[in-house]
Amino acid sequence: MKRFTPLALSLSFAFLFASPAKADSNAFRQSIGVDEAQAAGLDMMLLNSSLLRNGDDVWKRAREGFQLEEVNADIVRRQERFYAAKPEYFRRTLDRSRKYLFHIMNEVERRGMPTEIALLPMVESAFVPTARSRVGAAGLWQFMPATGRHYGLEQTWWYDGRRDVTEATRAALDYLENLHEQFGDWRLALAAYNWGEGNLARAIAKVQASGQEATYENIRMPNETRNYVPKLLAVRNILQQPDKFGVRLDKFPNRPYFVAVSTGKHMNIDIAAKLAGTSVAEFKELNPAFNLPVYAHKAGRQMLVPAAKADKFVANLEKWDKPLLTWEVYIPQGDESVAQIASSHNMSASQLLAANNIGGGTLRAGQPVLVAMSKNQRDIAPLDSTDTALPETGAPAATLIASAGQPPAPAPVAQAGAAAPAPQPAASEPALLTASAAPAVSASAAVPVGADNAQPPASLAADLSRYTIVSGDTLYSIARRYNLSVDDLKNLNQLGSNTVQVGQQLLVKGSPTLLAENRASAPAAADEALVQVSRVSPPSRQATEYVVKRGDTLYSIARRFGVDHSDIQRWNDARRLARLQPGQRVIVQKL
Repeated sequence: MKRFTPLALSLSFAFLFASPAKADSNAFRQSIGVDEAQAAGLDMMLLNSSLLRNGDDVWKRAREGFQLEEVNADIVRRQERFYAAKPEYFRRTLDRSRKYLFHIMNEVERRGMPTEIALLPMVESAFVPTARSRVGAAGLWQFMPATGRHYGLEQTWWYDGRRDVTEATRAALDYLENLHEQFGDWRLALAAYNWGEGNLARAIAKVQASGQEATYENIRMPNETRNYVPKLLAVRNILQQPDKFGVRLDKFPNRPYFVAVSTGKHMNIDIAAKLAGTSVAEFKELNPAFNLPVYAHKAGRQMLVPAAKADKFVANLEKWDKPLLTWEVYIPQGDESVAQIASSHNMSASQLLAANNIGGGTLRAGQPVLVAMSKNQRDIAPLDSTDTALPETGAPAATLIASAGQPPAPAPVAQAGAAAPAPQPAASEPALLTASAAPAVSASAAVPVGADNAQPPASLAADLSRYTIVSGDTLYSIARRYNLSVDDLKNLNQLGSNTVQVGQQLLVKGSPTLLAENRASAPAAADEALVQVSRVSPPSRQATEYVVKRGDTLYSIARRFGVDHSDIQRWNDARRLARLQPGQRVIVQKL
């Protein structure tokens, strides 16, 4: 059987795991032996691990998680009138959000935060991922450079993590969680996000020194900050009751718009867009962090492609037989004219300036620019001093982030053929060598086993592992995750049917991949294998009481115990759940 090398996809619709808290994420990493180098990739997988139990409309999900209490009611009413008076602007902004909001909502819910926070980019950037403020804040979440670096957002000549959709979301929510821990109130945390925690802390100290309680209303703030939370609440209120404000909301399908791809290779942005079958403009809307027309790959860095185009991207990349990269870095040793540099690289001056987003007619000594790649490979910059030269690429087009069991084993390496020889990279741009194609898997290597505790022959044990079935698995999803056919998986385990049970263990071959597909779009040829895990004799549950903590929502509690929020409503007085309070006791039934 021919085994195709899978693309390194960490899908944003990874249904397979729910991770309600950072501690759970860390424990999970430790349990499967993931080291620090792999932790970032695994966190990316867990980032979008929503179980999608909240219906089929993102707007409904948002409404059911709203929990912020109102502040400055007069300002909220004024902001409501502002948005209601501009329905087309409001609608355009919401339309832009559709590319990003499913991902953001997943992470907000996973962390147990109020879902109003998922709407914060509407206030910050109107969901324009390239937005830049007059004071230098950038991206959907409007990070200032220093704050971005503090929260791990890399900012180099190639790439600005403040504009990276997934990384900036992670950093913004980390920041807000820290602020909430510091101030104990989400509204004050939001004020600190806008104004700075130091400024807010000093303002609170002044209020307290006067003998007053420090509330949003009586803390002295700049007008921008005083209006900040009311703006968010106004957006929330309009989404809560759109008809009241004359706003029409189209249904927002509760499924991912994009998938995250780690190709292990540098490539032109326009070539990547072509491989995905999308426009360069849309590709840039999903990948606004890249400053230049190049996806410069490094460990942990990913590009986003539309989920509907992921299969096309994989197929086209496998078939692509031309160079993926047609640019190189040139650094003038002395002052040189743009026209002279452009001419020596078979470009026009306007092309060089446009590619590098610069102006002027002269380049200063040491100023790097992208130029069309030439056979002579002129003056490529050393990484250890400038962080401008392309790092060596590669990495396994075949390595995917682990979704269960052990993380992927390193693939064999071979030197990249498409790109020019690159200098040794610095620590800031670690090298990844290009992986060769994965070896073919022979169907005759399958090891038949009749029971869960059967042991494979020693000669094959190193390549086999056990996978424990969880609710929602199918033979098709498990086989695809391990790059097996359904028949191979059945033969390996001597299965006579497509029905399996929760908790059953299967032998699997090779390293797991995170390729969790939307079952509704699974290939028709695999229909026979799309038999859901049997629920015969499900494990019994025990009732227990959970004490509500600050920041909990019905959905975060449901995810913590692996149940549906409607189950919790069924087990409790729904009226008491309408307004959860710290210390309140909620009955849940756990395995």
